Amino acid sequence: MLYVRFSSNEIVIGADSKRTAETGDYVYVCKISQIGDTFVTSAGLAEYGAFDPRQFAVEALSDSRSLVEARTRFEQLIEQPLIEVLKKVKVRNRSSYDAFKKGAAINFIFARFVDRPELVTTALTPKDEVGGSISLVKNRVTLLGPPNRAKRIFVGVSKRAEVLLDRPSFWAKGTVAGVQQLLEMSVKDNPDAGGPIDIVQLSRGTAHWFPREPQCDSRSRRVRGT
Repeated sequence: MLYVRFSSNEIVIGADSKRTAETGDYVYVCKISQIGDTFVTSAGLAEYGAFDPRQFAVEALSDSRSLVEARTRFEQLIEQPLIEVLKKVKVRNRSSYDAFKKGAAINFIFARFVDRPELVTTALTPKDEVGGSISLVKNRVTLLGPPNRAKRIFVGVSKRAEVLLDRPSFWAKGTVAGVQQLLEMSVKDNPDAGGPIDIVQLSRGTAHWFPREPQCDSRSRRVRGT
């Protein structure tokens, strides 16, 4: 579950921490993390534990001069490992695989605000091909520079919370407070989501975490108590 608001003066990203491991156990992860001056956010099939999308993002950013290039490189790096995992999911858990076909197996975001707000996303959705093979459909969003009006992206937000998004009163205490309330409500409505909730606010040359920057290990697993 994640929510992003992109405007001329800030980028706010919020996410929950709960994922289900391939064993069926719950794991708690850092879905948002910082790589240099860029913040990346991952939601989706990483819950099966075969790979950590963040490691592909590290390599993609090191090979690229722009976020658009980094997204393309990330898609190249993750494509085959993701397809291999999807083949297993298709056999072992068909209902999950069918859900990914309706939505996305991976949602991934690159965001930064150095001189201007920049945000690019990719959503990778499995598609069944003739002969039983699987391909990936890429759905992208590219936001570079101040928009004419604020944009939003969300995944896994509950219907009860979604109806509040266009009410000015819901955002009266600011974007961060609104995102916090939105995610808390969605966590209550969705048993597959769970806290802690992490929020990062990017403005020109600065970043602030709410309530604080999470600590995770090399596999993006959350360190107990953070």
